[in-house]
Amino acid sequence: MERNESLLIAASYFWSDTLNAFVFGHGPASPTLADVLMLTGLDISTADNNHLFDTKPSSKVETRAIDSWSRYIQKFRKTGPVGERE
Repeated sequence: MERNESLLIAASYFWSDTLNAFVFGHGPASPTLADVLMLTGLDISTADNNHLFDTKPSSKVETRAIDSWSRYIQKFRKTGPVGERE
C-alpha cells in the first residue's frame, strides 16, 4: 500500500458525511482546492469546459432495438486487423 493511500484511509476515519467535512477534536475542517491538488494531483487551474455539455451528441446508441449483448456485438462489431490501440 502506498503512503498516500494509507493517509487517505487514516483521514477517512475523521470524515463526516453529515457535515461533508473532517471532524477533529478542535472542530470541523473542510478540504480546500489546494488540498485536493496535493492529495489527488487533479488540475484545479484549468478553465471549466461546461460548453461541452451544451452540444448535441454526434452519435446515438440504439438500445431499444437491441435486447441482448450478442445482438449488440453483432450490430457494432468491426472486421479487419486489430490495431495497436486495441
